[in-house]
Amino acid sequence: MQVRNPVVAGAFYPFDPEELKNIIKDFLDKTKVEKKEVIGIVSPHAGYIYCGKTAASVYKTISNKFETAVILGPNHSGMGAGVATCSGSWKTPLGLVETDKEFFNELIEDSVIMEDPRSHLREHSIEVQLPWLQYMFQDFKIIPISLNRIYFDVKTCREIGNKIADVIKKLKRNVLIIASSDFTHYGYVYGYTPFKGKSEEVIKKIKEMDMNVINSIEKLKPENVLKTCDEKRLTICGYGAIASMLFAAKKLNAKKGELINYSTSFDLSRNLDAVVGYAGIAIY
Repeated sequence: MQVRNPVVAGAFYPFDPEELKNIIKDFLDKTKVEKKEVIGIVSPHAGYIYCGKTAASVYKTISNKFETAVILGPNHSGMGAGVATCSGSWKTPLGLVETDKEFFNELIEDSVIMEDPRSHLREHSIEVQLPWLQYMFQDFKIIPISLNRIYFDVKTCREIGNKIADVIKKLKRNVLIIASSDFTHYGYVYGYTPFKGKSEEVIKKIKEMDMNVINSIEKLKPENVLKTCDEKRLTICGYGAIASMLFAAKKLNAKKGELINYSTSFDLSRNLDAVVGYAGIAIY
């Protein structure tokens, strides 16, 4: 894969470059946050009209410069290897982003992380992070890592996180680690309706479920994130990516996490048939 072309431009975010810049700028202009030097973040990957406020909040929190953004996301399609990265360039309406070839070579050596472009061909979770990075930051490269849900276990996520941290230390890179994940997917559309009621009651319970996991993220407890999501069969699509990021952040001496913004798609759609939670979390 020499160039990975966008697959959700025109759907999850505008295809037109100027329109895309304007929607990002509008969300950022409406956001007031305290700047921090962060090691990692959790950012949503839904359509910008739904999750843009939350994504803007966590991206605007970042004050530090970085050379490489390691982006971990779930593999919704199941295509390709279970834990996969790729080299080459990624294209969005805002231009090309190169992968960090040196980091890539170190990452796949004696690692559970394999090279497999197929895992990234149809996957949106990493792609939707790129326009935010391109608009806000300059002179950076990326490392995309896609995780199939069957590998959302403690052993694999710890190995992924430790490998990322080891490469960062070896190369002495300034790196931002991004876990791309939406939170609870509730409603008939997602086949998940463990409780029903009036809209305010349902949204309250969704938030309570999400906050239980967010609390473990803030306390840097990836094992708890995995255990809670597994045992309660939660529909947080990228919890393995979140856990892997947390394992890496802990090895890089992160102290805590902080929820910057929480929202749901119901804020805009007012539709209980398909509700998704979004959290922007900074790790520092």
